[in-house]
Amino acid sequence: MRRKLLQLVRGPDAPLVVAALVMIVCGILLRAQRLAFPRVLTWDEHHFVLNAKNYLAHQPDLNDHPPLGKLLIALPVHFLGDHSLAWRLSPFLLGCVNIVLLGLIASWVAQRRTAFWVAAALAAVDGFLIAYSRSALLDGMLVCLCMGAVLLALRARSWSGFALASLLLGSACAIKYSAIVFVPVLLWAALGKRSKIASAATLVLVPAAYTGWFSLGLWMAKRPFDPAAVVAETKRLYLHHASLTHWKHPLLSHWYEWFLPTRPIPMRSDPLSDGRMRVLTAMGNPLVWWLVDAAVLLTVATLVVSLVLALRRRTVRDAILRGLRLEGPTARRSLVVVAWCAPIAPWWLSARDSYLNHYLPAYVFGVVLVAALFDAALRRFRTAAFVALLVVGQVSVYYSPVWGQNPLRREAVEQRALWRRWHVGFSLRSPFDP
Repeated sequence: MRRKLLQLVRGPDAPLVVAALVMIVCGILLRAQRLAFPRVLTWDEHHFVLNAKNYLAHQPDLNDHPPLGKLLIALPVHFLGDHSLAWRLSPFLLGCVNIVLLGLIASWVAQRRTAFWVAAALAAVDGFLIAYSRSALLDGMLVCLCMGAVLLALRARSWSGFALASLLLGSACAIKYSAIVFVPVLLWAALGKRSKIASAATLVLVPAAYTGWFSLGLWMAKRPFDPAAVVAETKRLYLHHASLTHWKHPLLSHWYEWFLPTRPIPMRSDPLSDGRMRVLTAMGNPLVWWLVDAAVLLTVATLVVSLVLALRRRTVRDAILRGLRLEGPTARRSLVVVAWCAPIAPWWLSARDSYLNHYLPAYVFGVVLVAALFDAALRRFRTAAFVALLVVGQVSVYYSPVWGQNPLRREAVEQRALWRRWHVGFSLRSPFDP
C-alpha cells in the first residue's frame, strides 16, 4: 500500500492525484461542517425523519416510499438520540461512500487508476451530491446502493458476486422502488461473464431482498408483514405515485429541463441577525453539470459511428458480441450510458410530477462518463487536463458557500444564480418548507 502511494505521488500524474486528494478532502469537509444545522426539519426531511421515529415507536408509517431509507435514518436516532445530527448521519456516511463508488466505477470504465481520482474529485466537490449528503432525505442513500449494485455486478467474477449485487439492488428498491430500472444494467453485466445463466438467475434475489426489507418495516409498524401484505402495499404505493400528475408545485420540472437545469431545489434558507443568510441548494457544479450533457452526447455519437462502421464492414455481429461481453472502451461507456438513461426513462414515458432530485441516480453515471473521457484526454494532453480539473475546483470554491451553508449576503447568493429562474432555487424559502 505504501509503495503504491509513493508511486502515485512520484509519478507523472502526481500533480493531478494531489489536486484530486485536496478536492476530495474539501468535499468531505463541506458535507460534514455544521451537519447538525439547522436543528429543525427542513425541505422534505419531515416526511422521512418523522416516519423513521414512527418505526422506532412501532407506529404505522404513512409515508409514500418503502421502508429501508427511513430505517437507515432511524438507526443513528436509536443509538445517538433524537437530534438533527442523528437524522442526517446515515445520508452523510453513505454520501461519502458515493465518492469512492463513483471513482471505482470510473476506473473500471477507463481501465486506469487515474480515472478513479478524477471521478472521486468531481463527485466530492459537486453540490448536487453534497446537498443530499447533508439532508435527511432518501436520494443520496438510494444512489449509494444503486452504484454499489452496479459496481459489484461489473467486477463480479462468479455468480456469487452477482448474488450480492442483486441483493444490494433489491435493497435499493426498498428505499425507492424506482431502483428497479437498473435491472437491465445488471443483466447486461451478467451477459459479459462466463457464468451467464447462473449470474442472470441471481436477479431473482432483487424481489427477495425488497420483500425482506419491506416485511421488516411492516413488522416494526405492527402491521401484517407476510409477502401478500408486501404486494398489497407495493400496489398501493404504485397507484399513489401514478396518480401524482397535478403539476402544481412551483419547483416541478420535466425530465428535459434537468439538463440545464431550470429549477434547482432550495433545500434550506436561514436568515441571520446581521442580514446575511445560510443557504443550501441542490444545484451542482454548473461546469460539471454541462460536461455530463456533453459526455453523454459524445458517447452516443461514438456508439452510432461505431455501428455505422460495423455495418459497412459487415461486422455487426462481432461488434454486438464485443458489446455484450463489455470488451473495449466503447462498450463499457455504452453500458454507462444505459445506466444514465435507465432512471430517466420512467419520466420520458409518463406524465407524473417530477423534481430535479429524480435526476440524481442518472447524474452520477454521467459524472462517470465525464471522468472516463477526462482520463482519455489526460493521456494526450496531461497539462491541459490538469488545468481543466483545477478550473472545476475553482468553480466549486465559488459555489461552496451555498453548499456548505456559509453566511452570505443575499446579493452574493443571487450572484451564483446564472439566470433569474435559479434565484428561487438559491435564495428563497420553498413554499413547502415547514
